[in-house]
Order: sequence, then C-alpha cells, then structure tokens
Amino acid sequence: MPYRIPAPPDAEAHDTEDPYAAVLRSQRTRARIVSVVVAVFLAGGIAKVARSHETPRRHVAEEVRLDGARVAIAGARARAASAQSAFEWTMREAIGDDVTPRADLGACPIALPATASIVSGHPAFPLLTVDRAGLGETLPSQAVAGVLADVHRAEGHLAAGRFEEAKLYARALDRPERFGYEVVLLARSTREPRALSGHAYEPGEIEGRAYLYDFGSGRVVCAGDVKAKSSPEVGYVYSDRSDTPPSLGPVASMGDAIHEDLRRETERAIIAAVRWRSGPRR
Repeated sequence: MPYRIPAPPDAEAHDTEDPYAAVLRSQRTRARIVSVVVAVFLAGGIAKVARSHETPRRHVAEEVRLDGARVAIAGARARAASAQSAFEWTMREAIGDDVTPRADLGACPIALPATASIVSGHPAFPLLTVDRAGLGETLPSQAVAGVLADVHRAEGHLAAGRFEEAKLYARALDRPERFGYEVVLLARSTREPRALSGHAYEPGEIEGRAYLYDFGSGRVVCAGDVKAKSSPEVGYVYSDRSDTPPSLGPVASMGDAIHEDLRRETERAIIAAVRWRSGPRR
C-alpha cells in the first residue's frame, strides 16, 4: 500500500529588525538604567541630609533641657543660701530680744499640723532644737536642709544623664512654697530618756520656748512656752531570738522607742503652746 512521508515544515522566515529601531531601543534601555541609578543616589543623599539635620536638632533639644535643669538647680541653691542666712539672722535677733508670746496681738496665723505619722523619725513639721550653749554655732534650718537634699538628688540625676528626673526635681525646687515655716525650740532644760532594761525606762523631759519662723515674711510670727515629758507607757517590739544582734534586742529597742516617744510628745506640746503671735516683752 502506497504511503507518504510528510515533508518537514518550511522554516520560518526571520524578520529583519530595522537598524534605526534597534538604536532607539538601546537608548531607551540606557535611559532607564541611568534613571534608576540617579534615583538611588538621590534617595541616599536625601536620607543622609535628613539624618544630619535630625542629629543636631536632637542634640540642641538635649542641651536646652540640660541647661534648664542646671539653671533651676543653681537658682534653688542660691535661694536656699539666702533663706538660711535670713533664718539664722532673724532667729538670733528674736532670741536676743527675748521675743515672747503675746495674746493681745491675736492668734497665731499659722496652724501647725498634728503629729499623725507612724513612721519613726518622721517629723510633723521642720523643728530645730538648740540650747543656749548651741547658739554660738550655726543654726541649720531643717526646711532649708530638706531643699538642699533635693538639690543634691537633682545634681545626681544630672550627672548620671537622667535629664527627665533632674528636670522634675528642678521644677519642684522652683516652687516658692518649698520654704514655708520652721519651729526653733530653745531648750532651757533637757533630760534624755534612758532605757533601764527591756521592760523599764527612766522618762525624759524638755522645757523651753518655741519660736515659729515664717520664711515668706522673714519674721518670727508666733511663740509659746513648751514643756514635754515621756509618756507613762511606751509600746515597742524587739526580737528575742538567740542570734539577734544587740541593736535589735529589748534594751536597744526600748531606747529607740522612748526617744521617739519624747520627740512626738515635744511636737504635741509645741502645737498646743504656739497659739499666739509673738512680740517684744511688755
């Protein structure tokens, strides 16, 4: 049976590209490459410029905060020095002039806060206790000492690079009400309490005149005669374990408790005594 072998298909004819079209295509390709390269370089340059502007701005802002904290701290220190000088000069003058409570001048305009804290050693108000012998030395205001303690804390934060904390302290120091008032108790007689054992103690007492100094006016505004003594009973806790150090034993704990008790009783006596404005003795 006759059969046929299929012939292979004719080869496709290759189109011949116009030389001018090839040149145009090559030029477009090169243009796209150049555009991409230029865009990359521009983006890098813009980012670099942005970073160069961002870093100085951040540095300037940090310097502004740092300078602000420094100025506030320096101002607080200067105010503390001025307040201490005025306090000491006025107190010596009032004591030397024997300023006394004067009911005829009216009630004391400052009400001292009651002793309510249960924290040991935490005073209800700034109180400096001195005797006649101590008047020859510096009279360190306890209110000023509190401000200076915050100044030291702010300086510590500043030195450690904690600018936010330094700024918070600096703002607190910048408040005029930080210097309010202070009581100076000039003691005429003092007897310290003494622990005799873990169950008994010898009571203490203090007697003298309290002067209320107002930082706002720079004057001693009130005065009162004070007498305080230990409470009949004082509660305290101690450890009775065999390995307890002496500082936590019954006698030492009793000693701490009776000294804290006399401090609180002194505060209460001052609050009750300082009721009238002060003035020269008539």
